[in-house]
Amino acid sequence: MITGLHHIVLFCSDTAKSKDWYEQVGFAYKRGYEGMHWFALGHSEIMLHPGGGKQDEGAPTIHVATTALDELFARVKQAGLQPLDHQQPEVSLDAPVVRPWGYREFELQDPDGQWWAFTEASADA
Repeated sequence: MITGLHHIVLFCSDTAKSKDWYEQVGFAYKRGYEGMHWFALGHSEIMLHPGGGKQDEGAPTIHVATTALDELFARVKQAGLQPLDHQQPEVSLDAPVVRPWGYREFELQDPDGQWWAFTEASADA
C-alpha cells in the first residue's frame, strides 16, 4: 500500500554548495553522510546526492506548500536569492505572484537548476 512520499533525490554537481542554498531558503537540515545531505520536507525528505549537472528544460518543478509565503519571500530576498516566476524567468520578483486559480507563489532555482515553487493556496482554491 502506498502511504505517501518518502523522499526526493536530487543529483547535485556540488552538494556542499547546494546544502548552503537549501539552508538559506529555510529547509531544515536533518543529517549528512559522505557528501549526501538530507533535509526535512513535511513528513518527507529531500536528499542531495553527488553526481549531477544542470537540469534539462522540461524537468519537473517541485511545489512546496507554505502558510507563511510573505515571510519566506522576505527570507530568500534577505539571503540574496532571486525569486522568479517561471512564466517570466528573466524578471526578478518584488512580491509573490497570484495565479488565476487563486494560488500565491514564487519560484527559485537551486544551484543545479532544479525549479522549486513555494505555494500558498487561498481558502477558495
